[in-house]
Amino acid sequence: MMNIYHLKKGDKGKIVKINAGKTLKARMKSFGIYPGVEFEVKAFSLGKNNVELQVGRSLVALRKGEMDKIEVERLDHEEA
Repeated sequence: MMNIYHLKKGDKGKIVKINAGKTLKARMKSFGIYPGVEFEVKAFSLGKNNVELQVGRSLVALRKGEMDKIEVERLDHEEA
């Protein structure tokens, strides 16, 4: 399994699965994060405790605990 934590700044990916409860899944969906969605990693904080993702035209910040629950697939730069 790969999650956002394994990606680097500038990498593009696609959400495969969210391993979370109903409440967190609903919160993520309100941010535009759900299976099938493509995103780009814009920045990580020091120690990779937080991440900033470009999802569509929005920037979304997630904590490490949230990143760990999201399974992703890395995309080649020409695919995304």
